[in-house]
Amino acid sequence: MTKISVILPNFNGSKYLEQAINSFLDQSYSFKELIIVDGKSTDNSHQIIEKYAEENDHIIWVKEEDKGISNAFNIGLKYTTGDIVGYLGSDDIIYKELFEEIIYVDSWSLFDAVYFNSYTFYIKDKKCILRKCPDLEFKLENLLSYGTIVGWQNIYFKREVYHRHKIDETNKTSMDYEFYLRICSNENLLFINADKVATINIFDENISSDFNGNQLKEAKSVAKFYAEKASYKGHLFGTPKIHTEKKSLISSLKKIFR
Repeated sequence: MTKISVILPNFNGSKYLEQAINSFLDQSYSFKELIIVDGKSTDNSHQIIEKYAEENDHIIWVKEEDKGISNAFNIGLKYTTGDIVGYLGSDDIIYKELFEEIIYVDSWSLFDAVYFNSYTFYIKDKKCILRKCPDLEFKLENLLSYGTIVGWQNIYFKREVYHRHKIDETNKTSMDYEFYLRICSNENLLFINADKVATINIFDENISSDFNGNQLKEAKSVAKFYAEKASYKGHLFGTPKIHTEKKSLISSLKKIFR
């Protein structure tokens, strides 16, 4: 049977950690494993992880000290035994029957990656928004123009893809975006947009909230790097689109009046 591995890097995320773990355990698909990487937490995360790891054979606790989310994911990857691999934040809740949907899509497509919509739950604002992935082909040009397309917790890759292209550990907040750009620059992969919900992502003063805009700054820098590498001349994510349109118009007029 096809096995699904989920890697959960955690650092002092005890507030919603149990919800994340239980959402994995509540998946009816039984051929699964949860790799929790946490060797540094100082809150009660370790007590929570220890309890669940002792009670469930599906959960593996990796106690290696990591250097951030990207490094923690790569550490977790070494311990995975599944055919399909996903990422989960300690503030994410896996939607009911997601794994069954992944297996179903794989049965007819043999995808390289399958991705999904999500809910964003703003705790303090008491607001929950459905985030639908744009109806775009998952390719380099669209990633450069529109941004990440899908959040890391909402996309599952075949294990071989991660083994060919490790997560770049120099990226601290936009590691998923850089990963998408890199693999789309080097391979022609089959991405399936399943148009279902994968997770509920909780915004509550965590990395997802990105109050200082660090994630956006890093994403813009990554986009610029891959645009230059590919000699991409179209609209670039994070830049005012009107500027590109004006340049295109001026260029067209110059051609007309030559």
